[in-house]
Amino acid sequence: MTSQAQPETSAPERSRRTLVRGVLVFRWVWLAWMSFVAFANPADFRRPGVAWVSIGIAGAWTAWMTVSSRRWDQLTLWADLAVCAWLIAASALVVFEGDIVDQPFFATGYPLTAALSWGVRRGPRGGLAAGAALGAVLAATRPLNGVPLPDLPAREVRDLVSGIINYLVAGGAVGFVSTLLVRSGEALQRATDELVRERERAARLSERESLAREIHDSVLQVLALIHKKGRELAARGDVAPSEVARLAELAQQQEVELRGLILRDPERVPEGTTSVRADLEALARTIEGVPVSVSSVGPLWVERRVAEQVVAAVRQALVNVVEHSRASKATVFAEEDDGRLLVSVRDDGVGFVYDEAALRADGKAGLLKSVKGRVEDLGGSLHVTSAAGKGTEIELAVPLRGER
Repeated sequence: MTSQAQPETSAPERSRRTLVRGVLVFRWVWLAWMSFVAFANPADFRRPGVAWVSIGIAGAWTAWMTVSSRRWDQLTLWADLAVCAWLIAASALVVFEGDIVDQPFFATGYPLTAALSWGVRRGPRGGLAAGAALGAVLAATRPLNGVPLPDLPAREVRDLVSGIINYLVAGGAVGFVSTLLVRSGEALQRATDELVRERERAARLSERESLAREIHDSVLQVLALIHKKGRELAARGDVAPSEVARLAELAQQQEVELRGLILRDPERVPEGTTSVRADLEALARTIEGVPVSVSSVGPLWVERRVAEQVVAAVRQALVNVVEHSRASKATVFAEEDDGRLLVSVRDDGVGFVYDEAALRADGKAGLLKSVKGRVEDLGGSLHVTSAAGKGTEIELAVPLRGER
């Protein structure tokens, strides 16, 4: 695995840093054990000065590796390998000749950290290479201690091979884990970046749709009126100057309003509220059987609890349209007027006679309980206008905030 510079805040680098911290803990534990062995068994050393100098080098180096853990470059890894190789060699030099076969290493576990560090930073190949180098030094400790390799007993041969395998497995396994974590981190980083882009794109689309609705509800309608009036004036022939001036005034007003929409700051969402228009549009997309169009005067920010009940009431009204009205279309319009939220549901269906007593007697409680009941629980009112063959209009009026 090739190493590439990663920003310290990136997901791959965070994954690698987790392994680095684990290696550092391993270093300090084995440094403490090595120091304890030296203190507890000073008589076992023929060169105690070499032992204590080696422990001092390992302690200083461990402190440096801890401080510079965010900047482990290639030179640092080579220096680490050299320090750990020396500790292996020192294990053969500090004990009496021939004793290396009969007692544990002076630096039994600390050199493993070099293989681990190479695996973390250079992947499985780097870890295996460092493990192989440490294994070669380990094999050389027997002749350094006065025990030729051909004269090693079978048990010591097994111990030597086991030690070499430990170095190789440690470096290769941690390298594999490091590669897996880094690749997972890269995949997570890509997914996170894509999610951020999608959120930004959705925010832009939402703002564009909001702006388009406001332009449609105000500017475009007036421009359509100007167009219609202009055609009527052109057809008449004799046009009064006052009427032309009125058209010009309307056009100027819409120019000002359009500029204000374009230059305005993004709208802030009041805390604890939701957009009734957005919620109704989401509801309309779930209705099947009759096409439903939604329009409103502005986004209509309303308390979430109120919006949920109003949308639930409108849902039941639209379900009634689909099941009973035989309508070809339905429209939902919402606005805020005099401290009240007004929502109307219109259809072009067959219509019906609204009689609450008859509806209760027939067990048709959808309109009464799911619609009227919810509205009245909010302190509001329901008004139904319907006639045979002329469709139906259901208007919900709910007081807002302090008006409730």
